[in-house]
Amino acid sequence: MYIKKTWKAGRTVEVKKTYSARFGKKLARGENLLDTSKAAEKVNRDNAIANLRRILNENFKPGDWHAIFTYPQVVPPNEEEAREDRRRFLRLLKAVYAEQGVELKAVAVTEWTHKRIHHHLVLPNLPDMQPVKVLWKQLLSAKYYTALERLNGEPLHLRFPWSPLDDSGQYGELAEYLVKETDKSRKLRGKYCRRYSCTKNIVRPQPKVEIISAAEWRDEPPQRKGYYIDRDASFSGISEYTGLPIQETIYVSLARAG
Repeated sequence: MYIKKTWKAGRTVEVKKTYSARFGKKLARGENLLDTSKAAEKVNRDNAIANLRRILNENFKPGDWHAIFTYPQVVPPNEEEAREDRRRFLRLLKAVYAEQGVELKAVAVTEWTHKRIHHHLVLPNLPDMQPVKVLWKQLLSAKYYTALERLNGEPLHLRFPWSPLDDSGQYGELAEYLVKETDKSRKLRGKYCRRYSCTKNIVRPQPKVEIISAAEWRDEPPQRKGYYIDRDASFSGISEYTGLPIQETIYVSLARAG
């Protein structure tokens, strides 16, 4: 017997097959490739990436945005000021989205140690995104710019990159990038600090768990009608953490935004 977990997240389906000591025949364990502490750290990191990937795939769609919100170079905020800026910005954003008839969902990651403090936000698309950019500049204008700088229009010069989500509906690379952004901060600020935060209305996909009576699974994962297998994001082999066989397959809908 083995355990099969299936997640449906937006336009993706993830299937994870593992063995457990509670079920089935005894299996010879392979060599653990990582020492205990490194293995635990990597397991936690990989789990964070997988959970964030499913959140992004479920709650966001092609044309939504990954945006980076930066600060003026001269007077960067401290950590508590940055947290409060992010909280206030999201509160104000909720009204901006409501005005255009769109529910605000957001995933936020703040990087504290790489260059200047900055915020990553994944946001739904709006018919007009300009008010979102203006709102951030207005928030910074009152707090981080002098009266003379505001008079000279300095806040208007602030630039921050915006990237639209692609039409695949599989945002695993973005999830990995966002989690990587927190690695250095966690080393300095403690491993228990949160990697990312979400608005309360974010849907978190839950797995369907099955105990499969077969002794083992096929080496090649089965095809799924209407989907292709994302080979780069899938894995079949021996877990470097447990030394036991594992198969993780990500199916992506063949349909594209048209």
